[in-house]
Amino acid sequence: MEQVGTYAAFFDFDDTLIRANSGRLFWDYCMEHQVYTPSQLGYVALCALRYLTGIDDTEEFVRNWAVCFRGWPEEKLARMAYEIFDKKIRKAIRRAAIEEIQRHKQQGARVLILSASTPYICEPVREHLRLDGVICTRLRTENGFFTGEFAGPYIFGEQKLLSAILYCEENGLELSKCYYYGDAFTDRFILEAVGHPVCVCPEPKLRELAQRKNWRIADW
Repeated sequence: MEQVGTYAAFFDFDDTLIRANSGRLFWDYCMEHQVYTPSQLGYVALCALRYLTGIDDTEEFVRNWAVCFRGWPEEKLARMAYEIFDKKIRKAIRRAAIEEIQRHKQQGARVLILSASTPYICEPVREHLRLDGVICTRLRTENGFFTGEFAGPYIFGEQKLLSAILYCEENGLELSKCYYYGDAFTDRFILEAVGHPVCVCPEPKLRELAQRKNWRIADW
């Protein structure tokens, strides 16, 4: 590990820090509790179809999905997220990831979640694991209610790298000394840039790339 206090360890969330997809857990919760109206269900189904058929990319799908929350009070989504954490996400946190986090903390590193997920899903885990921060996709609110839009960039693909670079610049850290833990091929941009790339149970394309690049593969 790097010298004490001189680096950050960034952890992807879905299928890395947790052994599940938080979007699917959220969807299951919404179905179980009949959160969506029939018209919203139809809209989400159409968005999913456009994504699965390649008409929309991941960001377009998530932006369209965010429209469903227009008019919701922020407190409602935060409450739902903590319920999902208590019932589903807490037990899905990888034990090996917790051990890895503890090793970084002992070195004095900053440990953060870097994810396309929203803070409502990530924050309960940050609090539970006592991490140093969350860099994620934020939803715009006005007077405590969602507008149905993003409040900043979608933290996915190359944007993860840009967000990590900005964090390091603002905190006097060198990206070449940092760690990034991720599972997806779309994480390759930041994996290429950090000094310590770690591929966690990587999808096939990322595993192949990791083997070529001699990156660490952690099959947790």
